[in-house]
Amino acid sequence: MTTFQSRAIFFVAALFTTIAACADPVCKDRTTEGSSSSASNRLPGVMYFNSKPKDSAQCSMRVVDGHLQVSAPISNPAMSCPDMAAWKLFADAVTQKFWENWAADQQTWPGQPLPICTSKGAANCCDPNTTNNPGYGDKANPAQNCPYFPGDHLSANAELPIRVAGPMSKAHLTSFAHGVNIKLLAADETGRDIRQSMSEIVFRNKPMFEYVFENDLYHQEGVQAVFNRNSANISGQSAGLPYRLKVQDGGLTEIDLPVDSVMIKSDWLSKKRAEKLGLHDDPANPYIKMTIDTRATDNNGNIQQPGEHWLVAMHISSKDTPNWLWATWEHVNNPGRCDYIGCNDSYGYSTPDKIAANQADNYTTPNYECDDLDLASWVFKPNGHYDGGQRSKGMAEVFAGLGIGMHESSAANPKNIEPSISDRGWLSYRLKGTQTEFTDTMGRPTHLANSVTEGGFVLSSSCVTCHARAGATAKGTIPLALGVFTNVANESGYLQSVSGAPDPNLFNADNQPPALTVLQTDFIWGFLTATCLNGAPFPCGSSTALRATAPTNKPRPSIRALIPH
Repeated sequence: MTTFQSRAIFFVAALFTTIAACADPVCKDRTTEGSSSSASNRLPGVMYFNSKPKDSAQCSMRVVDGHLQVSAPISNPAMSCPDMAAWKLFADAVTQKFWENWAADQQTWPGQPLPICTSKGAANCCDPNTTNNPGYGDKANPAQNCPYFPGDHLSANAELPIRVAGPMSKAHLTSFAHGVNIKLLAADETGRDIRQSMSEIVFRNKPMFEYVFENDLYHQEGVQAVFNRNSANISGQSAGLPYRLKVQDGGLTEIDLPVDSVMIKSDWLSKKRAEKLGLHDDPANPYIKMTIDTRATDNNGNIQQPGEHWLVAMHISSKDTPNWLWATWEHVNNPGRCDYIGCNDSYGYSTPDKIAANQADNYTTPNYECDDLDLASWVFKPNGHYDGGQRSKGMAEVFAGLGIGMHESSAANPKNIEPSISDRGWLSYRLKGTQTEFTDTMGRPTHLANSVTEGGFVLSSSCVTCHARAGATAKGTIPLALGVFTNVANESGYLQSVSGAPDPNLFNADNQPPALTVLQTDFIWGFLTATCLNGAPFPCGSSTALRATAPTNKPRPSIRALIPH
């Protein structure tokens, strides 16, 4: 036997050993003649298109003087190193204490918004350049009338106010196909159960908050004005085609957030609900915990009460690219964390899968099993556990250099629990994947999904496509300009979301001039939270809406009330 033949035999043996270790070794057809033949697993061939490493081999970053720096020659990490860039966003957000300093939706879009001030010293209006706007003195609800950024008002020893969360956000409210028996729907998928009972807080950093406030976009009338200016230009009522109007203070014709804008969608489950669903606070992988008062009204009533909540999932999006960088994390112990599409992380943690020495270690494949039918097939095995994998040397150095996750959590006030930078719970989260484009280089639609926030439509989910449909009409963002879900249901009855490149005919009429039908709101569904000036009823701008109304403490409607479902 030649050396080449020996090596070939060794390679084949190693390959089959790897395959056997990764999958159930028995999946056989049982024919009527009593013989059997092994069923081939076709799913790995499908998953192959999800497994491509996202980061260049040259990607690296390090902590310098307490700040993360991307190493040369990388000049655009969001495009060349999206997974590393995602972890940088994660680390930066934690060190900035996003849960304490950043503005939530309720603080970006007030419930009873006053108009923006047009002159210095004006009363009953909101001034982006002052820290003493109407309502700021109300400790219970300082953002009732004007946008409020908490980080500008926290003293060194101030205790974090109990956060107020809402139910599942605007873009992700699915509905059942007609006639489907809810009791039969994917009962073994804990992610969907969590999704339908969790609380959500969306945080926005200072550049994003300031853009909304300074450009008068914190109420529906401000968004309407941008649509109308854009529409007038296209129709020839202003400068006319083919030119666009210059961006001027107070006169936007498009919504285009600053490149340093970052938003975080954090999803929390109350301790009681978590334990009821079979989740436990694993000492080896503790949850990040926070006291949350979820007074928002859901279609199912008030589903939560004030108390301890566990962070189960989070999305981070940044304007590092025109289409934004999209990244999603889950707690390592979430059941079904890598189901259906797998998990892909080129930077933070290697796959726990048993792979060959010459295989890339970025991808964790979904769990499979044999369906044990007479004509057998390999199928997904949902709701199982996935090991967390090995933390990379670079990731470990980043966490250590920034002091993230170095100590056990300690609650100074058990009645008002808040995270800390050093909380070891931050080490319990795994990157599910990132997304920067609508399609890959071969034209296939890209997908990104979280088993919690996209539970029920993981296979069709695309963050970038979903958010590209966020828009406004001449009436503002209410009623909803474009939906997220298609008129197609999966086998369980959940409607599926859209993916791939957007349809341009949804935004402009297919004629000349190309009349504006939907103004994109720069991938931000949060504008759905905006209300009419002075809290007037919809439709904004009517004689009823323009009439000043007395502020009330009436709770704001759930976002679910605004979305067909």
